[in-house]
Amino acid sequence: MEPMHIEEIVSAVNGHAPDYDTGLAIDHISTNSKLAQGSSLFFALQGERFDGHAFIGDFYANGGRAVITQREPTHRNAIAVEDTRLALGDLARHYRDKFSMPLVGITGSVGKTSTRNMIAGVLSAAGPTHSTKSNLNNDIGLPMTLFGLQGPHKYAVIEMGMNHAGEISYLSKIAKPGIAVITNIGTAHIGNLGSREAILHAKLEILDGLAPGGVIILNGDDALLYGAQDMITHRTVFYGIDNECCDYRAHDIALDSHGSSFSFRDEGRIEVPAPGRHHIYNALAAVAVGTELGIPFTQIKEGISRFESGDMRQEIIDLGGVKLIEDCYNANADSMKSALEVLSSLRPAGRKIAVLGDMYELGEFTEAEHRRVGTYAAKARVDLLVTVGKLATAIADQAALEGVEAVSFDDNQAAVDYLTTVLVQEDVVLFKASRGARFEEISRGVRFFLRDRN
Repeated sequence: MEPMHIEEIVSAVNGHAPDYDTGLAIDHISTNSKLAQGSSLFFALQGERFDGHAFIGDFYANGGRAVITQREPTHRNAIAVEDTRLALGDLARHYRDKFSMPLVGITGSVGKTSTRNMIAGVLSAAGPTHSTKSNLNNDIGLPMTLFGLQGPHKYAVIEMGMNHAGEISYLSKIAKPGIAVITNIGTAHIGNLGSREAILHAKLEILDGLAPGGVIILNGDDALLYGAQDMITHRTVFYGIDNECCDYRAHDIALDSHGSSFSFRDEGRIEVPAPGRHHIYNALAAVAVGTELGIPFTQIKEGISRFESGDMRQEIIDLGGVKLIEDCYNANADSMKSALEVLSSLRPAGRKIAVLGDMYELGEFTEAEHRRVGTYAAKARVDLLVTVGKLATAIADQAALEGVEAVSFDDNQAAVDYLTTVLVQEDVVLFKASRGARFEEISRGVRFFLRDRN
């Protein structure tokens, strides 16, 4: 980050600091008392299971210089505020205002991270780009990401996640994007919000911080987003495949096990190094952002060609003739459908095996959403379905009703033990579940078995 003097910080967070070093320049923000490099400022955050105030002494002992606290200051360079979490957002908002580069904000039910990475790839082809890393997209992660902005950056790409209404509005007002992207409206967190219409309104909160004269880029194949035009006063453009009214549209799509490609206008073909129709949508969003920012088509193509899924998101591994699709990061019915479509598109000489687990935060829709995935598995012509977890038995039950061979297990190790007895060469296996199901334990166990067998 660029240095900020402590007097400036006190003002930005509306804090009280009775004893501080005049002119102290802070060049690092931390929420971890062990990370005290440089002239560090520590935010003593409080949560249900932790209290950062207990580690203030450790922070100073580790070489830290200043803290933000909700307690009466007892250390030098301690700044007292009413709420350290809100103060983190206040300081991030102040820091973001120091930079005038185009900032792209991204939200949506499915595909946020892949779309973010494709957009960041496109922008990076045109100049130094700062982007959200991993899943740092909440009220702590987003401010910490913004503190990574520096003078040389030409662009920024910031992801915004949510569980409840009001959260995207808060994040957008901190990040203040000039371009906003919404990937789709699905059923993730429907247990908290109650309906897809409520999810739509929550995602549209990204408009609350959109700069005057900014543009919002929406998936025009999503009926709820396309139908939201009358609710939006900013300039709106759409991308899509099926909707002929979209401003950015893919045609002549080709899908195979190695990736996908499509033609865009008369510019030529774009190669996407990841399989699945859903990645066409992600690439189209990147095309739209790049074009809106005036980036040449050659650089847009180059940026998309660099895309890597990673982070347990549809990573395809070939071990001893068995292909594994590891998509263990998170799941909802819509992302399950996309993953099953990828499995279906591979057309292996062996079997298509789907190992699917519980999906969380669905509330009263839990059984219906799991059963919907069972129907998707049948449509994908899965040869063998393995489910793990109490909730996921509904996936197996529905799939079995539609003619799919299905077995269910209570825990991850039982699934590993079963899979290691049935896998043969040429099989393709998909692993997909919500993050809390820890499905990487299953994929890791299968990988170890295949390596040992070979």
